[in-house]
Amino acid sequence: MVETISATLYGTVSEFTKIRKALQKLAVDRAPDDPLREAARVPAYAEALGDRMVQGFREYDSLAPGERAHQEEAARAYLAEQAAEIEQERSAQGAS
Repeated sequence: MVETISATLYGTVSEFTKIRKALQKLAVDRAPDDPLREAARVPAYAEALGDRMVQGFREYDSLAPGERAHQEEAARAYLAEQAAEIEQERSAQGAS
């Protein structure tokens, strides 16, 4: 379900990873002329993301309690993997 929610919100898992890395770049890079930062300010993009989030929340709300608990556990595991990947990337950048 985590992959389903990610796919609902962002497309594929690889697209989700690309978006996460782009957002991470936005958080780190403070350049005012950064094209990613400018794109994040476009109302159409913000609206599309909002629409997809609403869709994802509706799907989540429709889950049976047991399935919801299972999906929450899977989401925690997925987020732990993502956190480990981020930490690994930061460590690699610090070693360079």
